[in-house]
Amino acid sequence: MDQYCHGVLRTELGLGTFEAQLARTEGPPAPGTTLFDTQTGFAVRRWCPPLLGLEPHCPPSRYLARRRELGTVEAGRRLPRGSGIIAYLVDTGLPGDLTGPAEPARAGQAEAHEIVRLEQLAEQVADTSGTVASFLADLAESVHGAAAHAVAFASVAGLRHGLALAPEPPGAGQRCAARPDAGWPPGAPGTG
Repeated sequence: MDQYCHGVLRTELGLGTFEAQLARTEGPPAPGTTLFDTQTGFAVRRWCPPLLGLEPHCPPSRYLARRRELGTVEAGRRLPRGSGIIAYLVDTGLPGDLTGPAEPARAGQAEAHEIVRLEQLAEQVADTSGTVASFLADLAESVHGAAAHAVAFASVAGLRHGLALAPEPPGAGQRCAARPDAGWPPGAPGTG
């Protein structure tokens, strides 16, 4: 089971675009290296080329040329089927033209289930909520609705703030300091 993955880009990728997808980093790779010299890059270079009829650790340019020779549909069929994965848990919260859970499932003859990104739900309801109280109510409704079809929820809070992020919800004072214009706490006079 792939317990956490993302959809697949639907287009052919050049070397630079493919390499950028190997790691979500804050900056360029170390001098004298590429992102193919990361743990993810090593894994791709070891395990993926043989599934496309190439030797392990072939040059990245040869691997990508083979993917283009086969085409996105055939490469997209061979890679997941050759992985032995029978179920994918797909985080659908990344931007871009990525496949949803159903497409990798079909390509790999596997099951796929959705992981919903909490920040994405919050962004969606923030666009239509006029007050803090309505935002909280709309977010609760959105999370409840997503729970009907999602197998899990994910958050990027750990990536953005570190794993020492306190698990307790912020208190009213912290919320008010963060958004003094928001009328915290909910239900306070004038907050609607």
